[in-house]
Amino acid sequence: MKESKFISIFIGGAFVLLLVLAFSFNGTGDSGDSITHYLFARYAFTDHNNFYDTWAKPLYVLLAAPFAQLGFTGIKIFNILNTILSMVATYLIAKRLNMASSWLVPVLLLLSPLNFALSLSGLTEPLFASMLITGLCLLLYEYSIAGLILLSFIPFLRSEGMFLLIIIAAYLIREKKYKSIVLLFTGQLVYALAGYFHSGSLLWFYQSNPYSVISKYGHGAFNTYFINMPLIAGPASCLLLGIGFICLPLGTFKAPAVQSRFLLLIWVLFAAYFFFHVISWTFGLFSSLGLPRTINGIMPLMIILCLYGYNQLGVLLKMKFKNHAIIYNYTAILIIGINLVFMVVKFTKHNGSWLELMPTTDELVENKMTDYIKQKYTDYNNRQIIYHAPYLSVLLNIDPTSMLRNTSPNKLYIWDDWYSVVEGGITLDMLRKDTTLVYDTSFIMHTGSGKARSVALFRSK
Repeated sequence: MKESKFISIFIGGAFVLLLVLAFSFNGTGDSGDSITHYLFARYAFTDHNNFYDTWAKPLYVLLAAPFAQLGFTGIKIFNILNTILSMVATYLIAKRLNMASSWLVPVLLLLSPLNFALSLSGLTEPLFASMLITGLCLLLYEYSIAGLILLSFIPFLRSEGMFLLIIIAAYLIREKKYKSIVLLFTGQLVYALAGYFHSGSLLWFYQSNPYSVISKYGHGAFNTYFINMPLIAGPASCLLLGIGFICLPLGTFKAPAVQSRFLLLIWVLFAAYFFFHVISWTFGLFSSLGLPRTINGIMPLMIILCLYGYNQLGVLLKMKFKNHAIIYNYTAILIIGINLVFMVVKFTKHNGSWLELMPTTDELVENKMTDYIKQKYTDYNNRQIIYHAPYLSVLLNIDPTSMLRNTSPNKLYIWDDWYSVVEGGITLDMLRKDTTLVYDTSFIMHTGSGKARSVALFRSK
């Protein structure tokens, strides 16, 4: 089968598979940020402030809002399209760079566990990844104006996009494309003007930065992201990534000039983004939580490095074995098999990780609570409902900002054991001691690992 035909069939099949999963399973990919980003997009046409919220990411809200009107399945479709676009753009880059076995690109992307999972979420990483790799693809294919304008908007999808633009500007200087650098300011200019008419300040995006230098979430081990790489990219891909990361800076000196410089750009972009998160979590900076999913924003870059590593492995096999071609092909099958088995095990085992197609335990216990509220408090829509868990907004069909507008004296306070505590700073004991509230009921469920997840309901006296 010709490679072009295989790519068309595989990417088309991946699209259909992800669509089937999006309609068949009601998981959210994450009970926190995934849902919160969806809610900002869902209610953006009602509250236009959402289009300028720096935490929600303005460009994400703008592009995702039409899909979010279809419900959470709509936002899954949006991110599925982003994943498919990433597959196409990453493959085209590999072909343009004359990398052998380019057909592996969409396969490894699909079999990257977190990439697969986040395709069925409301998170920003899939859109960031697709815009970054598509912009680089346009740049490589000499559609520089379109590519650089597209890249200029990535800071409005994830804050890391700002220093990635600095790296791309340095690449343009190395290529002596000095005039093109101005195009990287397009996104800043557009959003500065748009925000000026909304808030009266050209610097609104920076003035409303939600990330403090010192993180309130603390810090963690230096190796957190390293040990989570099998979850991020797949266990076999980790080996290829390691080989590619080490060999690429050395091998690019032997490659054609244009090819080597672009590959080095990909390497630098990956390294800067990855180690920024490693350092941020290690030292407790920029509201880092050490979440593996953040690395998914550069997944296409990682796959290029994996493919480079695979091809370097082929060079080594050619030097050592006469039947190297057969071993080389079987190695690809082995890599695919290892990643596939790993994914199947992770997705079918309820382990409290990101890789769950069904609602998480905290979402299930919140579902119990909302069923109780709808049955006992039939007038809940007219009450002021206070909560911190984002999924409750989906279950109760409530715009979370309505809590600020509703001044009804009849209050319901839904406490949960994570968001209320971490984000709201409210402990269960504090509510029990509040003389203006009366305890109503609570629900507890246990995760597959035995951890208890609980919610409690209080009402005003």
